Amino acid sequence: MMIASLREFVWEEILPYRQELDVDEGRVRVHRVLNGLAAMGMHKRGLPESLGGIRTGAVSFLVGYEEIARGDCGIAMTTSVPAWVFGPAVRSHNQRVLDDLCRPFCGDTFIEACLAMTEPEGGCNAESAEYRGKAIYTRARLDGDEWVINGAKQFPSGASVSDVYLIACTTDPELLEEGIALIYVPANTPGLSFSKPEDKMGMRFTDVNASVYLDDVRVPKEYRASMELGKDAESFRNLLTWGRLSSSAFAVGVAQSALDIALEFTGRRFYGGKQVRQHSLQANMLADMMIGVESARFYYLTVASMFDNRRVYGHHYSDEQLARASGAKVYAAEVALKVCNMAMELTGSYGYMKDYHIEKYLRDVKIIQLWEGGVQLGRIDVARGRYPMVPYV
Repeated sequence: MMIASLREFVWEEILPYRQELDVDEGRVRVHRVLNGLAAMGMHKRGLPESLGGIRTGAVSFLVGYEEIARGDCGIAMTTSVPAWVFGPAVRSHNQRVLDDLCRPFCGDTFIEACLAMTEPEGGCNAESAEYRGKAIYTRARLDGDEWVINGAKQFPSGASVSDVYLIACTTDPELLEEGIALIYVPANTPGLSFSKPEDKMGMRFTDVNASVYLDDVRVPKEYRASMELGKDAESFRNLLTWGRLSSSAFAVGVAQSALDIALEFTGRRFYGGKQVRQHSLQANMLADMMIGVESARFYYLTVASMFDNRRVYGHHYSDEQLARASGAKVYAAEVALKVCNMAMELTGSYGYMKDYHIEKYLRDVKIIQLWEGGVQLGRIDVARGRYPMVPYV
């Protein structure tokens, strides 16, 4: 029922306006779509039931966002972020953060949140399990009852347009994982500022990216996700695994839409007295696209089912689960890029026309492949899940 409702919403409220979303600098249409999804409760999924959120398992969570990504993967990603951001506070039972900051996200309108990990100095190394927190340069020091944060973050989704920011910091890089601190910062906090939004090739306004600057930003010490030694490091790994697994669902949604366009196009055009898709050459291409989409979907759903069975497969922050989520993301993104390329070949010159959407799916999904460390870092984390690798020192 959820999938059917989301599919109808995508068909009526996203697909007819995909090009409008791509030029919507004022984000009027973007907010209309996000609020439409909020009316369906999508923004509450994964947030605490005690605040009005909706409890959901990994499989249910991800198949919903695959459906939204069939319309626009930037919308899917933005809708999924609040549960991602408040996950560490939920996991640590931080009632102060949930009451002060999370409660408004369980209302009837969509509010944006931002998770800031990547940094100018080390780039995606901050997100590498191999670096064990040593590549995080944003510093947090405890001054009485407040955390004082200094540093900069680059490219986070929702920067400059969010109400709450979760900042990945270190109290001391020499402490490695034990120094990792996840600290919540409300948008109106003095010392928090932003660059202008980045001008990107894809997800131009459905996902706003900018640099985040923190100059003596002060927040209550209770706004750290957990004061328990090592707990924030576990939550940081959880953020990585969930981010990568979610990305695989977004990529599959893109691939499915590109496949649908190619199937429809090759069914309406004829040569040699029969439909284009009835010819062996095109049928083989479409078959490869179908195999890729189905196998990528089965991959992420299998990992999601493992996430839903911790008793057997362990915690989400384990090397094994990070490896599985990373593998699903690497595979799904590469499949989606291949499917988009093949859809463009099957549709010829129409494929790079904006009216056919394939060119936008192609631009969008390339970003999915690159965020959270890209395919190279993802492959390293896959290897780490199967055999020990020497950690960065």
